[in-house]
Amino acid sequence: MSIREFNANTSKAIARAEAGEVIEISRNGKIVAELRPKGRNRLDDPVFKAAYERMLKGFETGLPGLSGPATYEERTGR
Repeated sequence: MSIREFNANTSKAIARAEAGEVIEISRNGKIVAELRPKGRNRLDDPVFKAAYERMLKGFETGLPGLSGPATYEERTGR
């Protein structure tokens, strides 16, 4: 969708984004922006929230098998 078309049909473009579509907005044939639906808050998902809380607890208590900072080899896989 061109900027001119977007300006003339803003409400329609927003309705399409609300329906789940990603709208690419172009100027002189080059895509300069995207209009996309807002993502939902992942912490509202109980499965994700439980995994997130387990991860945070692991950071607080320490991760098994690690003692001290990671080595260069561990960080880079070399």
